[in-house]
Amino acid sequence: MNAVYSNMRRGDWARWTLLAIGVIATAGCFSPAAQFELNMIAVHKRELESEATFSTQYQLQPIAEILEASFGTPDNPVLPPVPGIEDVLDLEKIKMAAGPYGSDENGKQRGLYRQHCVHCHGITGDGAGPTAAFLNPYPRDYRPGKFKFKSTASGQEPTHQDLNRIIRDGAAGTAMPSFKLLDSDEIEALTHYVKYLSIRGQTELYLIEAEFGELLPAVVKPASERNAEEQEYVESLTEEELEEEKAEFLEEVAFFESRENIVEEVVGPIVEKWMNAGDEVTEIAEKPEMEMKESIAKGRELFFSAKTGCAGCHGESALGDGQTAEADFYDDWTRFYYDPNDPSTLEGYLALGALEPRKLRPRNLRQGVFRGGRRPIDIFWRIRNGIEGAKMPAAPPIVTDEEIWHLVDFVRYGLPYDALSENEPHQPENVRVRN
Repeated sequence: MNAVYSNMRRGDWARWTLLAIGVIATAGCFSPAAQFELNMIAVHKRELESEATFSTQYQLQPIAEILEASFGTPDNPVLPPVPGIEDVLDLEKIKMAAGPYGSDENGKQRGLYRQHCVHCHGITGDGAGPTAAFLNPYPRDYRPGKFKFKSTASGQEPTHQDLNRIIRDGAAGTAMPSFKLLDSDEIEALTHYVKYLSIRGQTELYLIEAEFGELLPAVVKPASERNAEEQEYVESLTEEELEEEKAEFLEEVAFFESRENIVEEVVGPIVEKWMNAGDEVTEIAEKPEMEMKESIAKGRELFFSAKTGCAGCHGESALGDGQTAEADFYDDWTRFYYDPNDPSTLEGYLALGALEPRKLRPRNLRQGVFRGGRRPIDIFWRIRNGIEGAKMPAAPPIVTDEEIWHLVDFVRYGLPYDALSENEPHQPENVRVRN
Protein backbone atom coordinates (compact mmCIF):
# COMPACT_ATOMS: atom_id res chain seq x y z
CA MET A 1 0.00 0.00 0.00
CA ASN A 2 2.87 2.35 0.80
CA ALA A 3 4.32 1.69 -2.64
CA VAL A 4 0.97 2.48 -4.30
CA TYR A 5 0.66 5.67 -2.20
CA SER A 6 4.22 6.64 -3.13
CA ASN A 7 3.52 6.13 -6.84
CA MET A 8 0.34 8.20 -6.55
CA ARG A 9 2.29 10.99 -4.88
CA ARG A 10 4.89 10.91 -7.64
CA GLY A 11 2.11 11.02 -10.23
CA ASP A 12 0.43 13.92 -8.45
CA TRP A 13 3.71 15.86 -8.31
CA ALA A 14 4.25 15.29 -12.02
CA ARG A 15 0.75 16.52 -12.86
CA TRP A 16 1.13 19.56 -10.58
CA THR A 17 4.51 20.32 -12.12
CA LEU A 18 3.09 20.18 -15.64
CA LEU A 19 0.15 22.34 -14.54
CA ALA A 20 2.50 24.92 -12.99
CA ILE A 21 4.62 25.02 -16.16
CA GLY A 22 1.46 25.52 -18.19
CA VAL A 23 0.29 28.38 -15.97
CA ILE A 24 3.71 30.08 -16.16
CA ALA A 25 3.83 29.68 -19.94
CA THR A 26 0.29 31.01 -20.29
CA ALA A 27 1.08 33.96 -18.04
CA GLY A 28 4.14 34.67 -20.15
CA CYS A 29 2.03 34.72 -23.30
CA PHE A 30 -0.25 37.32 -21.77
CA SER A 31 2.35 39.41 -19.96
CA PRO A 32 1.57 43.13 -20.08
CA ALA A 33 3.07 45.14 -22.92
CA ALA A 34 6.11 47.27 -22.15
CA GLN A 35 5.33 50.88 -21.31
CA PHE A 36 7.37 54.07 -21.20
CA GLU A 37 7.56 55.35 -17.64
CA LEU A 38 7.02 59.02 -16.88
CA ASN A 39 10.13 60.85 -15.72
CA MET A 40 9.03 61.14 -12.09
CA ILE A 41 12.48 62.35 -11.02
CA ALA A 42 12.00 65.45 -13.19
CA VAL A 43 8.44 65.80 -11.89
CA HIS A 44 9.63 65.60 -8.29
CA LYS A 45 12.34 68.17 -8.93
CA ARG A 46 9.82 70.59 -10.44
CA GLU A 47 7.46 70.02 -7.51
CA LEU A 48 10.20 70.91 -5.04
CA GLU A 49 11.04 74.04 -7.02
CA SER A 50 7.44 75.24 -7.27
CA GLU A 51 6.37 73.95 -3.83
CA ALA A 52 3.31 72.42 -5.52
CA THR A 53 2.47 68.83 -6.40
CA PHE A 54 1.50 67.93 -9.95
CA SER A 55 -2.14 67.20 -10.63
CA THR A 56 -2.67 63.71 -12.04
CA GLN A 57 -5.70 64.81 -14.06
CA TYR A 58 -4.43 68.13 -15.39
CA GLN A 59 -0.65 67.60 -15.63
CA LEU A 60 0.66 64.02 -15.39
CA GLN A 61 -2.06 62.42 -17.50
CA PRO A 62 -1.94 65.03 -20.30
CA ILE A 63 1.87 64.76 -20.47
CA ALA A 64 1.63 60.96 -20.80
CA GLU A 65 -1.08 61.27 -23.47
CA ILE A 66 0.90 63.84 -25.47
CA LEU A 67 4.00 61.64 -25.43
CA GLU A 68 2.09 58.56 -26.53
CA ALA A 69 0.31 60.42 -29.30
CA SER A 70 3.60 61.89 -30.53
CA PHE A 71 5.96 58.93 -30.10
CA GLY A 72 3.82 55.83 -29.60
CA THR A 73 4.78 52.98 -27.29
CA PRO A 74 7.85 50.73 -26.93
CA ASP A 75 6.07 48.09 -29.04
CA ASN A 76 4.54 50.48 -31.57
CA PRO A 77 6.65 53.64 -32.06
CA VAL A 78 5.39 56.53 -34.18
CA LEU A 79 6.87 59.89 -35.10
CA PRO A 80 5.33 63.35 -34.59
CA PRO A 81 4.43 65.27 -37.78
CA VAL A 82 7.43 67.58 -37.65
CA PRO A 83 8.63 68.80 -41.07
CA GLY A 84 11.96 67.19 -41.93
CA ILE A 85 11.89 64.65 -39.10
CA GLU A 86 12.47 61.88 -41.63
CA ASP A 87 15.96 63.35 -42.16
CA VAL A 88 16.69 62.67 -38.50
CA LEU A 89 14.71 59.54 -37.65
CA ASP A 90 14.00 56.53 -39.86
CA LEU A 91 10.75 54.97 -38.60
CA GLU A 92 11.43 51.63 -40.28
CA LYS A 93 14.81 51.40 -38.56
CA ILE A 94 13.20 52.42 -35.24
CA LYS A 95 10.61 49.64 -35.60
CA MET A 96 13.44 47.20 -36.28
CA ALA A 97 14.92 48.05 -32.86
CA ALA A 98 11.59 48.37 -31.01
CA GLY A 99 9.30 45.76 -29.55
CA PRO A 100 9.97 42.28 -28.17
CA TYR A 101 12.99 40.45 -29.54
CA GLY A 102 12.21 38.23 -32.50
CA SER A 103 11.41 38.57 -36.19
CA ASP A 104 8.43 39.74 -38.20
CA GLU A 105 6.38 37.73 -40.71
CA ASN A 106 9.05 38.33 -43.32
CA GLY A 107 11.84 37.04 -41.10
CA LYS A 108 13.22 40.53 -40.53
CA GLN A 109 14.96 41.09 -37.18
CA ARG A 110 13.24 43.27 -34.60
CA GLY A 111 13.50 43.96 -30.88
CA LEU A 112 17.22 44.73 -31.07
CA TYR A 113 17.10 47.32 -28.30
CA ARG A 114 15.57 44.89 -25.82
CA GLN A 115 17.97 42.17 -26.84
CA HIS A 116 21.14 44.22 -26.51
CA CYS A 117 20.49 47.45 -24.60
CA VAL A 118 17.52 47.44 -22.25
CA HIS A 119 19.16 45.62 -19.33
CA CYS A 120 21.52 48.61 -18.91
CA HIS A 121 19.69 51.58 -20.42
CA GLY A 122 16.10 50.66 -19.51
CA ILE A 123 12.93 50.64 -21.63
CA THR A 124 12.61 54.44 -21.46
CA GLY A 125 16.33 55.03 -22.05
CA ASP A 126 16.75 56.37 -18.51
CA GLY A 127 20.05 54.55 -17.91
CA ALA A 128 18.47 52.67 -14.99
CA GLY A 129 17.96 49.19 -16.39
CA PRO A 130 18.13 46.09 -14.12
CA THR A 131 21.94 45.91 -14.22
CA ALA A 132 22.64 49.67 -14.08
CA ALA A 133 23.21 49.95 -10.32
CA PHE A 134 26.03 47.40 -10.50
CA LEU A 135 27.96 49.23 -13.23
CA ASN A 136 30.59 51.95 -12.91
CA PRO A 137 30.16 54.29 -14.65
CA TYR A 138 26.39 54.12 -14.82
CA PRO A 139 24.84 53.58 -18.27
CA ARG A 140 23.90 56.71 -20.20
CA ASP A 141 20.51 58.30 -19.60
CA TYR A 142 19.44 59.29 -23.14
CA ARG A 143 16.48 61.45 -22.13
CA PRO A 144 18.26 64.81 -21.71
CA GLY A 145 19.77 64.43 -25.20
CA LYS A 146 23.22 64.92 -23.69
CA PHE A 147 26.15 62.75 -24.79
CA LYS A 148 29.80 62.80 -23.78
CA PHE A 149 31.77 61.54 -26.76
CA LYS A 150 30.96 63.48 -29.88
CA SER A 151 32.41 65.71 -32.57
CA THR A 152 30.24 68.70 -31.66
CA ALA A 153 30.74 71.24 -28.88
CA SER A 154 28.97 71.19 -25.52
CA GLY A 155 25.37 72.29 -25.87
CA GLN A 156 25.08 70.76 -29.33
CA GLU A 157 23.50 67.42 -30.19
CA PRO A 158 25.81 64.63 -31.39
CA THR A 159 25.85 63.66 -35.04
CA HIS A 160 24.37 60.39 -36.25
CA GLN A 161 27.91 59.18 -36.93
CA ASP A 162 28.98 59.97 -33.35
CA LEU A 163 26.32 57.68 -31.88
CA ASN A 164 26.81 55.03 -34.53
CA ARG A 165 30.53 54.85 -33.75
CA ILE A 166 30.03 54.42 -30.00
CA ILE A 167 27.54 51.59 -30.62
CA ARG A 168 29.89 49.97 -33.11
CA ASP A 169 33.14 50.42 -31.17
CA GLY A 170 31.90 50.53 -27.57
CA ALA A 171 33.36 52.71 -24.82
CA ALA A 172 36.67 51.40 -23.49
CA GLY A 173 36.92 51.17 -19.72
CA THR A 174 33.12 50.92 -19.28
CA ALA A 175 30.49 48.19 -19.53
CA MET A 176 29.47 49.49 -22.97
CA PRO A 177 30.67 46.75 -25.36
CA SER A 178 31.42 46.88 -29.04
CA PHE A 179 28.61 45.68 -31.31
CA LYS A 180 30.80 45.18 -34.38
CA LEU A 181 29.39 41.66 -34.77
CA LEU A 182 25.99 43.12 -35.68
CA ASP A 183 25.14 43.89 -39.28
CA SER A 184 25.45 47.52 -40.31
CA ASP A 185 21.62 47.69 -40.69
CA GLU A 186 21.21 46.54 -37.10
CA ILE A 187 23.68 49.12 -35.79
CA GLU A 188 21.83 51.76 -37.82
CA ALA A 189 18.54 50.62 -36.28
CA LEU A 190 19.95 50.97 -32.76
CA THR A 191 21.40 54.39 -33.61
CA HIS A 192 18.03 55.66 -34.77
CA TYR A 193 16.34 54.17 -31.70
CA VAL A 194 18.75 55.96 -29.34
CA LYS A 195 17.97 59.24 -31.12
CA TYR A 196 14.25 58.46 -30.91
CA LEU A 197 14.47 57.90 -27.13
CA SER A 198 16.49 61.09 -26.75
CA ILE A 199 14.07 63.28 -28.69
CA ARG A 200 11.16 61.75 -26.80
CA GLY A 201 12.98 62.34 -23.50
CA GLN A 202 13.82 65.95 -24.36
CA THR A 203 10.18 66.56 -25.26
CA GLU A 204 9.08 65.05 -21.94
CA LEU A 205 11.52 67.19 -19.96
CA TYR A 206 10.31 70.35 -21.70
CA LEU A 207 6.69 69.51 -20.95
CA ILE A 208 7.51 68.84 -17.29
CA GLU A 209 9.85 71.77 -16.69
CA ALA A 210 8.51 74.50 -18.94
CA GLU A 211 4.94 74.01 -20.09
CA PHE A 212 2.93 71.99 -17.56
CA GLY A 213 5.54 72.57 -14.87
CA GLU A 214 4.83 76.29 -14.82
CA LEU A 215 1.16 75.77 -14.05
CA LEU A 216 -0.07 76.08 -10.46
CA PRO A 217 -2.70 73.35 -10.09
CA ALA A 218 -3.86 74.28 -6.57
CA VAL A 219 -6.92 76.08 -7.95
CA VAL A 220 -8.29 72.94 -9.67
CA LYS A 221 -7.35 70.39 -7.01
CA PRO A 222 -9.78 69.11 -4.38
CA ALA A 223 -8.86 70.39 -0.93
CA SER A 224 -7.83 66.84 0.10
CA GLU A 225 -5.05 66.84 -2.54
CA ARG A 226 -3.53 70.23 -1.75
CA ASN A 227 -0.42 70.61 0.35
CA ALA A 228 -0.20 73.27 3.07
CA GLU A 229 1.25 75.96 0.78
CA GLU A 230 -1.37 75.30 -1.91
CA GLN A 231 -4.22 75.39 0.59
CA GLU A 232 -2.97 78.65 2.02
CA TYR A 233 -2.80 80.17 -1.47
CA VAL A 234 -6.34 79.07 -2.39
CA GLU A 235 -7.74 80.44 0.87
CA SER A 236 -6.16 83.82 0.08
CA LEU A 237 -8.30 84.13 -3.09
CA THR A 238 -11.82 85.46 -3.31
CA GLU A 239 -14.41 83.18 -4.90
CA GLU A 240 -14.32 85.32 -8.03
CA GLU A 241 -10.53 85.21 -8.22
CA LEU A 242 -10.56 81.44 -7.73
CA GLU A 243 -12.99 80.89 -10.62
CA GLU A 244 -10.98 83.25 -12.81
CA GLU A 245 -7.73 81.37 -12.09
CA LYS A 246 -9.45 78.02 -12.72
CA ALA A 247 -10.56 79.22 -16.15
CA GLU A 248 -7.07 80.49 -16.99
CA PHE A 249 -5.52 77.21 -15.83
CA LEU A 250 -7.82 75.05 -17.97
CA GLU A 251 -7.29 77.33 -20.96
CA GLU A 252 -3.51 76.90 -20.66
CA VAL A 253 -3.85 73.12 -20.33
CA ALA A 254 -5.96 73.04 -23.49
CA PHE A 255 -3.33 75.10 -25.33
CA PHE A 256 -0.50 72.83 -24.18
CA GLU A 257 -2.46 69.77 -25.29
CA SER A 258 -3.03 71.08 -28.80
CA ARG A 259 -1.21 69.14 -31.51
CA GLU A 260 -0.16 72.33 -33.26
CA ASN A 261 1.49 73.72 -30.14
CA ILE A 262 3.33 70.47 -29.42
CA VAL A 263 4.76 70.32 -32.94
CA GLU A 264 5.65 73.99 -33.34
CA GLU A 265 6.68 74.97 -29.82
CA VAL A 266 8.14 71.79 -28.37
CA VAL A 267 9.15 68.94 -30.68
CA GLY A 268 9.98 71.08 -33.71
CA PRO A 269 12.87 73.03 -32.13
CA ILE A 270 14.27 69.83 -30.59
CA VAL A 271 14.26 68.00 -33.92
CA GLU A 272 15.81 71.01 -35.64
CA LYS A 273 18.85 70.87 -33.34
CA TRP A 274 19.37 67.21 -34.19
CA MET A 275 18.87 68.01 -37.86
CA ASN A 276 21.61 70.66 -37.76
CA ALA A 277 24.10 68.62 -35.72
CA GLY A 278 26.16 67.82 -38.81
CA ASP A 279 26.75 71.53 -39.38
CA GLU A 280 28.04 71.94 -35.82
CA VAL A 281 30.97 69.51 -36.06
CA THR A 282 34.10 71.15 -34.71
CA GLU A 283 36.46 71.88 -37.55
CA ILE A 284 40.00 70.68 -37.04
CA ALA A 285 43.07 72.28 -38.53
CA GLU A 286 45.42 69.91 -40.28
CA LYS A 287 48.08 68.52 -38.00
CA PRO A 288 51.36 70.41 -38.51
CA GLU A 289 54.36 68.50 -39.76
CA MET A 290 56.88 68.12 -36.96
CA GLU A 291 59.18 65.50 -35.54
CA MET A 292 57.22 63.40 -33.07
CA LYS A 293 59.85 63.83 -30.36
CA GLU A 294 59.61 67.62 -30.64
CA SER A 295 55.79 67.56 -30.66
CA ILE A 296 55.70 65.36 -27.56
CA ALA A 297 58.07 67.73 -25.73
CA LYS A 298 55.85 70.71 -26.58
CA GLY A 299 52.78 68.75 -25.48
CA ARG A 300 54.42 67.87 -22.17
CA GLU A 301 55.19 71.50 -21.49
CA LEU A 302 51.61 72.48 -22.27
CA PHE A 303 50.14 69.67 -20.14
CA PHE A 304 51.82 70.98 -16.99
CA SER A 305 51.29 74.66 -17.78
CA ALA A 306 48.74 77.07 -16.31
CA LYS A 307 47.67 77.82 -19.88
CA THR A 308 45.87 74.49 -20.18
CA GLY A 309 45.42 73.50 -16.54
CA CYS A 310 45.47 69.78 -17.44
CA ALA A 311 47.42 68.76 -14.35
CA GLY A 312 44.89 70.47 -12.07
CA CYS A 313 42.54 67.49 -12.54
CA HIS A 314 44.72 64.77 -14.02
CA GLY A 315 47.48 65.40 -11.49
CA GLU A 316 51.21 65.97 -11.69
CA SER A 317 51.58 62.23 -12.20
CA ALA A 318 48.63 62.04 -14.69
CA LEU A 319 46.96 59.46 -12.45
CA GLY A 320 43.74 61.48 -12.24
CA ASP A 321 44.58 62.58 -8.71
CA GLY A 322 44.87 66.34 -9.11
CA GLN A 323 43.69 68.65 -6.36
CA THR A 324 40.63 69.69 -8.35
CA ALA A 325 39.51 66.06 -8.35
CA GLU A 326 38.76 66.34 -4.62
CA ALA A 327 36.11 69.03 -5.16
CA ASP A 328 32.45 68.69 -6.22
CA PHE A 329 32.96 66.12 -8.95
CA TYR A 330 29.53 64.83 -10.00
CA ASP A 331 28.32 64.64 -13.59
CA ASP A 332 25.29 66.54 -14.91
CA TRP A 333 23.07 63.45 -14.86
CA THR A 334 23.65 63.13 -11.11
CA ARG A 335 23.57 66.86 -10.42
CA PHE A 336 20.12 66.96 -12.02
CA TYR A 337 18.70 65.48 -8.81
CA TYR A 338 21.54 65.64 -6.28
CA ASP A 339 22.99 68.75 -4.70
CA PRO A 340 25.99 67.74 -2.55
CA ASN A 341 25.59 71.00 -0.64
CA ASP A 342 22.04 70.05 0.31
CA PRO A 343 21.67 66.25 0.37
CA SER A 344 18.38 66.40 2.30
CA THR A 345 16.28 65.79 -0.83
CA LEU A 346 18.25 62.75 -2.01
CA GLU A 347 16.12 60.17 -0.20
CA GLY A 348 13.02 61.24 -2.12
CA TYR A 349 14.80 60.88 -5.45
CA LEU A 350 16.23 57.46 -4.56
CA ALA A 351 12.71 56.30 -3.70
CA LEU A 352 11.68 57.23 -7.26
CA GLY A 353 14.44 55.13 -8.81
CA ALA A 354 17.37 57.54 -8.99
CA LEU A 355 20.77 55.88 -8.78
CA GLU A 356 23.03 56.41 -5.79
CA PRO A 357 25.31 59.41 -6.49
CA ARG A 358 28.91 58.60 -7.40
CA LYS A 359 31.73 61.08 -7.70
CA LEU A 360 33.60 61.34 -10.98
CA ARG A 361 37.27 60.56 -11.27
CA PRO A 362 39.41 62.40 -13.82
CA ARG A 363 40.94 60.01 -16.32
CA ASN A 364 44.09 58.17 -15.31
CA LEU A 365 45.98 58.97 -18.52
CA ARG A 366 48.82 56.62 -17.71
CA GLN A 367 46.52 53.68 -18.45
CA GLY A 368 46.06 54.69 -22.07
CA VAL A 369 42.33 53.92 -21.87
CA PHE A 370 40.22 56.54 -23.68
CA ARG A 371 36.49 55.98 -23.42
CA GLY A 372 35.61 58.17 -26.37
CA GLY A 373 38.11 56.46 -28.69
CA ARG A 374 41.88 56.55 -29.00
CA ARG A 375 42.18 57.87 -32.55
CA PRO A 376 44.10 61.17 -32.62
CA ILE A 377 40.97 62.96 -33.83
CA ASP A 378 38.95 61.55 -30.90
CA ILE A 379 41.43 62.89 -28.36
CA PHE A 380 41.58 66.22 -30.21
CA TRP A 381 37.79 66.59 -29.91
CA ARG A 382 37.90 65.73 -26.20
CA ILE A 383 40.44 68.50 -25.58
CA ARG A 384 38.95 71.13 -27.89
CA ASN A 385 35.27 70.50 -27.08
CA GLY A 386 35.52 69.12 -23.57
CA ILE A 387 33.30 66.26 -22.44
CA GLU A 388 29.70 67.38 -22.07
CA GLY A 389 28.03 66.45 -18.82
CA ALA A 390 31.36 65.67 -17.16
CA LYS A 391 33.87 67.99 -15.54
CA MET A 392 36.24 67.98 -18.53
CA PRO A 393 36.06 71.57 -19.85
CA ALA A 394 36.77 72.71 -23.39
CA ALA A 395 40.28 74.00 -23.99
CA PRO A 396 40.51 77.79 -23.53
CA PRO A 397 40.37 79.77 -26.79
CA ILE A 398 43.99 80.86 -26.25
CA VAL A 399 45.07 77.25 -26.81
CA THR A 400 45.58 76.88 -30.55
CA ASP A 401 44.75 73.84 -32.66
CA GLU A 402 48.46 73.30 -33.21
CA GLU A 403 49.01 73.20 -29.45
CA ILE A 404 46.16 70.74 -29.05
CA TRP A 405 47.87 68.45 -31.57
CA HIS A 406 50.99 68.58 -29.39
CA LEU A 407 48.88 67.63 -26.37
CA VAL A 408 47.40 64.74 -28.36
CA ASP A 409 50.88 63.47 -29.19
CA PHE A 410 52.02 63.74 -25.58
CA VAL A 411 48.95 62.01 -24.14
CA ARG A 412 48.85 59.30 -26.79
CA TYR A 413 52.50 58.59 -27.55
CA GLY A 414 54.65 60.32 -24.92
CA LEU A 415 52.87 59.95 -21.60
CA PRO A 416 53.11 56.15 -21.28
CA TYR A 417 56.91 56.40 -21.61
CA ASP A 418 57.42 59.69 -19.79
CA ALA A 419 59.62 59.78 -16.69
CA LEU A 420 56.56 60.56 -14.56
CA SER A 421 55.19 57.16 -15.57
CA GLU A 422 58.32 55.28 -14.55
CA ASN A 423 59.36 54.13 -11.11
CA GLU A 424 62.41 55.71 -9.55
CA PRO A 425 65.47 53.49 -10.06
CA HIS A 426 66.21 51.37 -7.04
CA GLN A 427 68.99 52.73 -4.84
CA PRO A 428 70.91 49.97 -3.08
CA GLU A 429 71.22 50.33 0.66
CA ASN A 430 73.95 49.32 3.13
CA VAL A 431 76.55 48.88 0.43
CA ARG A 432 79.76 47.59 1.84
CA VAL A 433 82.72 49.83 1.09
CA ARG A 434 85.72 47.84 -0.04
CA ASN A 435 89.23 49.12 0.38
